[in-house]
Amino acid sequence: MIGLTGGIASGKSTAANRLRELGAFVADADIVSREVIEYPEVLERIRGEFGGGVFRADGSLDRRALAALAFSTAQGTAALNAAMHPAILKRLLEAAKNAEAEGYPLVFADAALLIETGFHNYCDGVWLITADENARILRIMQRDGLTRDEAAFRIARQMPDREKERYATVVIDNDGSPEELMNKVDYEYFKALSRVSAPDPAYELEEIKGVYER
Repeated sequence: MIGLTGGIASGKSTAANRLRELGAFVADADIVSREVIEYPEVLERIRGEFGGGVFRADGSLDRRALAALAFSTAQGTAALNAAMHPAILKRLLEAAKNAEAEGYPLVFADAALLIETGFHNYCDGVWLITADENARILRIMQRDGLTRDEAAFRIARQMPDREKERYATVVIDNDGSPEELMNKVDYEYFKALSRVSAPDPAYELEEIKGVYER
């Protein structure tokens, strides 16, 4: 399993979608998190961390109330992560194992907090999508309708790319066009695929030499 990560507005989701188009299996941690938050053991931990006020009268989770508490402070966010991440990791590993059994040549775990949560320790490699901070700010402003300061604040709350690079086995720069990003993803995908399907270095170079120039 290969971990795929990148900061907000880095282009990680575009890279993940391209990997799916190429035939890889990509497990999305965001989707998994929406599933596991309803697990009884996760709900029990949430109740222990945040109290009964984040639950409705019928016992169901009030996600809006939870978000208001969890994301208002760093401590709250850490508490929610601690409650959910063990279940998310377990589900990602299960999905990866099933995908490998089904014959997918490459399996990826798409997680924004891959490194911060320690998920990278369970991966055979880490692909990091990076982009210039100013470009990311402009993307956030256009996408979410935020001010420059609000966009910059969102980026500042995340681990800097220079720290993430210490854990990455592949770094893909996304300062160009979407087409350039996809060409880079193609290159790294076929490079990784050739290593899995044919360990002969000469074959690997022959297979990938033209991809990066498209």
